[in-house]
Amino acid sequence: MTATSIRTRRLVARGSDPAVQTNATLRCEGGTVLDIQSLPDSSSEPAYPDTLIVPALSNAHDHGRGLKTIAYGAADTAVEAWVPATYTIPALDPYLVSAAAFARMARAGITSIVHCQLSGPPLFDTAGAVARAARDVGVRVAFVVPLRDRARLGYGADQAILAHMAPADRAAIAARWLRPILPVAEQLDLVDRIAEQCSSPTFAVQYGPVGMEWCSDALLGEVAARAGRSQRRIHMHLLESRYQRQWGDHHYPNGPVTRLAELGLLSPRLTLAHGTWLRRQESEILAAHGVTVSVNTSSNLRLKSGIAPVHDMKTAGLRFAIGLDALALDDDDDMLRELRLTYLLHAGRGFEAHVSRAEMFDAACHAGACAVCGDGLAGELVAGAPADFIVLDYASLAADIDARLDDPFVSFFTRAHQQHIESVYCAGRAIVRDGRVLGVDQTAIEQELAAQLAAAAPDLVKLRPLLQSFQQGLERFYASDGHRSGS
Repeated sequence: MTATSIRTRRLVARGSDPAVQTNATLRCEGGTVLDIQSLPDSSSEPAYPDTLIVPALSNAHDHGRGLKTIAYGAADTAVEAWVPATYTIPALDPYLVSAAAFARMARAGITSIVHCQLSGPPLFDTAGAVARAARDVGVRVAFVVPLRDRARLGYGADQAILAHMAPADRAAIAARWLRPILPVAEQLDLVDRIAEQCSSPTFAVQYGPVGMEWCSDALLGEVAARAGRSQRRIHMHLLESRYQRQWGDHHYPNGPVTRLAELGLLSPRLTLAHGTWLRRQESEILAAHGVTVSVNTSSNLRLKSGIAPVHDMKTAGLRFAIGLDALALDDDDDMLRELRLTYLLHAGRGFEAHVSRAEMFDAACHAGACAVCGDGLAGELVAGAPADFIVLDYASLAADIDARLDDPFVSFFTRAHQQHIESVYCAGRAIVRDGRVLGVDQTAIEQELAAQLAAAAPDLVKLRPLLQSFQQGLERFYASDGHRSGS
């Protein structure tokens, strides 16, 4: 097998240690890194392009929304009212949806993605379409199979929530949003069937109990048991909003995290999405079990959920990664901007130093990649690691900076965005070059999705009054504190 060599004037091998290697040659073979050879700095050396190579980025929590929610009328609002709006998405080709989402992420330098598949039949066929899209785009994907056995309308009994709806709309709301739930055994067996059909070196399947509000202790305990036997990873939502915090405190007097520990779910194979309302002691418990938390900054801001306690996580020794949750700040999946925003929120005030740039970059590449595949070397450019990396046009990025005053890692961290990305490599193979995704026609895919949405738009317009009535009823339910007791 022939080795591939790529030269660059600057290379950062690890997020945790952003030392810049100069005049570097990165050698890859068989999808992994062989080694990096570096020469003393010589800015006049023409053999080394004026580029910067860094480890590829990861997206540690996403839902693969190739069609963004605002496109079909699900505007940002409190997450409890926003989620039902997302269930109004029209029937779209699942391959096109996933290919559009993965292409957008690849263009942004993301090669490792935790993809939480949205509920809805036929899930087995959808999984095959998602796997094909991941293969065509060329990214690594952890396909999270959604599991739930209760609470379809919100954090409480369905009938208790319906009681807060406008009487004239209750029947229509129930008909639209009270979706059937498969028996737990069938859901869990489906995970194995999907894994048997779709698993590959770049496509893994994970258990996805949606969250404690939607999953009984019996379901969570069975997930823990099956994951223990198979060593399959688990991914679930936890404490995203204050209403979830209130629900968890009411239903688990010792705390939801303690209950997860009692059920056997906490392990290094678990990633928890959000953790926005985690308490210091809970972060310590999660850290002791080697759990990873995906921090989803823009999503939490857009859906009015709050700001995750990253400093507490770091102090507790809890590993954190970064996820877009399909809700990047500008709906563009620019992970570089997400990483910068998260850093600025959590770096500290004044002379405080809560989280460093290096720690945040490590979360964005290494920790997130490990959440996808479990490989301890993922997200780093070291011998034996997956050959996933980004090549940036550094001449453009730092055009106004005198080379004698430049710190390439700081410059990259401060201002890089996806337009600076020249190429993206996954498993040693170029999947983006000259700013273009190579494996699919991104423009044609997005145009076809827009056409499918246009055909469904009249029905969506008709549905809007009922959706608004449902959301108003949910607001009444949560204002009444019914979610605490389920009544």
